[in-house]
Amino acid sequence: MTQNHHFSIEHVLSHYSLGKLLSCEQNLRGYCNTSFAIQTLDGNIPTWHFLRRYKATIREPEILFEHSLIQHIAQFPDLPVAKLEITKEGKTYLIEPCQDSTCSPTFFAIFDYLPGEDRYTWVNPHCSEVELRQAAALLARYHRAVWDFQPQGKREEPDLRGLLPIISANLQACLERPLPAEFQKPIGDYLSFLQNKIAQLQHVFSDPKTAHLPRVIIHHDYHPGNLRFVGDEIVGLFDFDWAKRDCRILDVALALFYFATEWQGEADGQLRMNEVKIFLDTYQHTMLAQPQGQALSKLEEEMVWQFIEAANLYVLNWTILDILNKEVDIPEYAVYLWHGLNTAVWLDENKPLK
Repeated sequence: MTQNHHFSIEHVLSHYSLGKLLSCEQNLRGYCNTSFAIQTLDGNIPTWHFLRRYKATIREPEILFEHSLIQHIAQFPDLPVAKLEITKEGKTYLIEPCQDSTCSPTFFAIFDYLPGEDRYTWVNPHCSEVELRQAAALLARYHRAVWDFQPQGKREEPDLRGLLPIISANLQACLERPLPAEFQKPIGDYLSFLQNKIAQLQHVFSDPKTAHLPRVIIHHDYHPGNLRFVGDEIVGLFDFDWAKRDCRILDVALALFYFATEWQGEADGQLRMNEVKIFLDTYQHTMLAQPQGQALSKLEEEMVWQFIEAANLYVLNWTILDILNKEVDIPEYAVYLWHGLNTAVWLDENKPLK
């Protein structure tokens, strides 16, 4: 841990009533924000917290959006989310202005530290059946909790329909940059297939009937790496900074992509269909068991495959953006790239019969 991290963390803490800093440890699991587990001493009681320094591109309306969502769902006892600590100024976040006009302000937030075990990442998770059912039930309870919720602020990213042409443009941009061959060749080889797939999905999602799909504030990053476990029980759900208003079925489809896609060997990109069924059945059962619970409609069930295809393209686009804009680890990102390509092909070749 470098000294400037200690300094900045102590400065951030000076805006809270959490006591003095005892220790801190950077969390290296995230890809966008910078996070630390910090221990503070207030009186005689040492307490752990989670400090987040938001990515440089974040804007205040997006933080208002995320934080109003967290404060809303924290009211539900069956949703194990980390509550936000309040600054001495009465806010859920701290703004550090830039010292000159060439950069944006930096935003910080401090959360309660969730207990439990970080058992998985988003890469190659193999949850037990009990964990899978727990995760599906939790997603259903989350969707019920946010069904009519109106957040503050605004998430800048377009919804799925607005993103598809952007994903198409990002793929095309890969051929116009001098990228490593490990990226440029597979993208070039699969570009025509991917562009045709995006066009197909744009056509499907422009059908007027899709206007009837329920839209809620989806988590939008619901994967095993964003859950914490004690035994078989989920005791923590976190990372709401990708949340936005979109079709509820997209959140379910993203979860199916994350929880049930194989990563190993020749099976890379294949959905483990038994896990898909377990997740969907549990989600439906949990929704129906809740007061005013809204189970997936017949239309949502009919369209789930196309939304899984779109979910895969959304995650592939994250890989593409990092390849275009960052110095990435080539072997690591080659795995992500091939996983997205293999998944796209398998989903296209294994569409369920109507």
